[in-house]
Amino acid sequence: MLAVSIPAGIWTISNLLVAGNSQSVAFNAATGWFVVLAFAYLALHGLKKLAWCSITALLTFRALVEFIAVPIWQFASGGDQLDSVFVHAMVLILIGFVAFWAGSLIFMRPTLLRFAPDGQHTSNRVAFMSAIMLAIGLSSKLVMWKFGLLSFTAQTGSREALIAYMETFELLGNLLTAAMVISALEVFGKGSRGLIKSVFWLSIAFSVIFGAISGMKEQILLPLILIVLVYGITKRRIPRSAFLLPLLLMVIYPFMNAYRVNLSNGYLSQATTLSGLRDVLSKSFVDVAFSHSDTSDQAKGALDITASRLSLLAYVHDIIGLPAPSLLNGDEQVWLAPLYPLIPRFLWKDKPVLNKGQRLSAALGHPDTSSAAVTPIGDLYTLYGTVGVVIGMFLYGICLQSYMNWICRGLLSERGVFVYLSLIVPLINLEHDIVALIAGAVQFGIVAVVISYVIYGRPIHSARFGNYPRSIKAL
Repeated sequence: MLAVSIPAGIWTISNLLVAGNSQSVAFNAATGWFVVLAFAYLALHGLKKLAWCSITALLTFRALVEFIAVPIWQFASGGDQLDSVFVHAMVLILIGFVAFWAGSLIFMRPTLLRFAPDGQHTSNRVAFMSAIMLAIGLSSKLVMWKFGLLSFTAQTGSREALIAYMETFELLGNLLTAAMVISALEVFGKGSRGLIKSVFWLSIAFSVIFGAISGMKEQILLPLILIVLVYGITKRRIPRSAFLLPLLLMVIYPFMNAYRVNLSNGYLSQATTLSGLRDVLSKSFVDVAFSHSDTSDQAKGALDITASRLSLLAYVHDIIGLPAPSLLNGDEQVWLAPLYPLIPRFLWKDKPVLNKGQRLSAALGHPDTSSAAVTPIGDLYTLYGTVGVVIGMFLYGICLQSYMNWICRGLLSERGVFVYLSLIVPLINLEHDIVALIAGAVQFGIVAVVISYVIYGRPIHSARFGNYPRSIKAL
């Protein structure tokens, strides 16, 4: 505690002496405490070997980037101006994550991810079923694109007419990502070739392509991040190419912004045809590459656009700054969140639409076709106030740590790693509201378990995930 409190206290006092106003002092103090406590938590958690792949550690890393590093860049570059609402937002984030780390530490047990494949070679069943999943996922993505159901290329009429089947299409489309993870485990974990390697490269390519077509930045980044995680777990080291991902953001964000603007300016009606899609993609590339500015201005502009989109502190600021944040709340209920993905919309006609991000976008004066990041902290604040943020994040820390304790109770086979990686995506999402986060985790978890049985068959009783584990100490 002395190692944490003394440097933080010195840092805070120095800000009190040199800062020009009380808002700057309060914001710097809250930011400094967040950084110190985050690194203290990571030190207590441990980062050796595969400990950095823990969900709680990854969530903390992401929070440091999107709640601290990126917003500080925004203030330094003049993209945002510090005010009392930003101070309120930063204090709210600080107490929320202190509660999260406390919940995690209270339930923390010695955990270690250990990958141990079931065999040295890829079975015919795994290779064949991965190819089938690739075909189904690709077909679903093509149908969604052609019928105007794919994210920013979606046609309003088509979505309304087929909204009862959207969940099914999205579920089948996710099989493309599942095929990529399963094939990556075989390629990186066993060095497999042949059909499974073809599935691996095709699934990566189509995942990135449809991510670009959808206009969703995370749909381009997600396949690449999952590949880094698979490589890290199977090879027990981070690939050097992973450090290029931040630079890739400077290309993706300007292109995606230009692409969305062009869709809104008349290309949307043509985007469901090959020729129309080619035209809008070509124009977006031209708009970014040949904008009326020199290279240095383009680089700075790309960095500013990336920072503005990644700054989750700004979204919490926007929520707190609303005249009545509670007006964002709809018919969805937190206690019903686990049930939403279990009951199809055609059976539950009045099932709430989880579109709080679109409601926030509309409240901020943006088109309701776009979506803003509500964040779990912002959502808990709109639902239950500051007390809700503390209790909600504390329970979230307990839940994630309990899951880590369970998943690391024995060796992880391909099945275990696949289920674990399938749940990482929804569980460390800091953009969704709390209801969508819980519903997404339940849906991904059920689908991942079902897919694991289809791909790998019934588990063999051993020290592997899903069976009768031996303790790590016994190894």
